[in-house]
Amino acid sequence: MMYELLIQMSGEKCYTLSRDNPATMWVGEDGIEVVYPSGNAVFIPREMVVRATNMLINRGKLTVDEVHFEITKEHRNRTDKLMAVLRKLPDVSFDRIPRALYYNRS
Repeated sequence: MMYELLIQMSGEKCYTLSRDNPATMWVGEDGIEVVYPSGNAVFIPREMVVRATNMLINRGKLTVDEVHFEITKEHRNRTDKLMAVLRKLPDVSFDRIPRALYYNRS
């Protein structure tokens, strides 16, 4: 269900947690491409997005380390972009220190 919300947000801006760097997210059935103004892009497979979303909803909190080591397998650029994408979801808030997302069930 949350992935469908992201599909509806395709073409919108997302922002990194640490520095609020903007990027445009293009959401498709296979995954999300996050493109920065410089033209640099990172593809995040749908499976990673769904896994991270489920972890966030079930735990209520998701840290950058959990994403980095458990989901993106230490791919730093993908970690930052995945966190930026998840930040866009409804009922999600974040902290910069420590870098973490929180799901606030409404």
